[in-house]
Amino acid sequence: MELKIDRGIKSYDIVDTDGHPAGTIRFNPADPGLAGRWEAVEKELEPYKNTDISIGETVELDKRIKEKIDYALGSPVSGVLFGGLSCFAMCEDGKLVFEHILDALSPLIEEAQTNAAKAAEERIKQRTDAYEGSAVGLAPGQTE
Repeated sequence: MELKIDRGIKSYDIVDTDGHPAGTIRFNPADPGLAGRWEAVEKELEPYKNTDISIGETVELDKRIKEKIDYALGSPVSGVLFGGLSCFAMCEDGKLVFEHILDALSPLIEEAQTNAAKAAEERIKQRTDAYEGSAVGLAPGQTE
């Protein structure tokens, strides 16, 4: 027996800038819980964008950041996103790998959250329009 449930899960193929497929990640970008968890990850990582980190710090911090990203997205995605690299690996443009990951995922999450809120608003509107400005659904003698 199979029970299919739409959980809003989306799949995203991760590809390196040279076109090499790194894998696929799956999560629900419109999950409202994700928005808060992702914001916490962004806040925690902000101080590390423009600071020097000792080699001793990077090992434990790298592990913690990857765990937080997995938790935020509700799925073990860090293996695909980082591909064995440290969060603090440098890219040719001088940015850290985690910055590129945040830059790629943040707008996707924001857009999904906005679209989901609009869709929910529209669903509610469709169900409540019949009652707008009318006495439909009110008890006898009730005016508001």
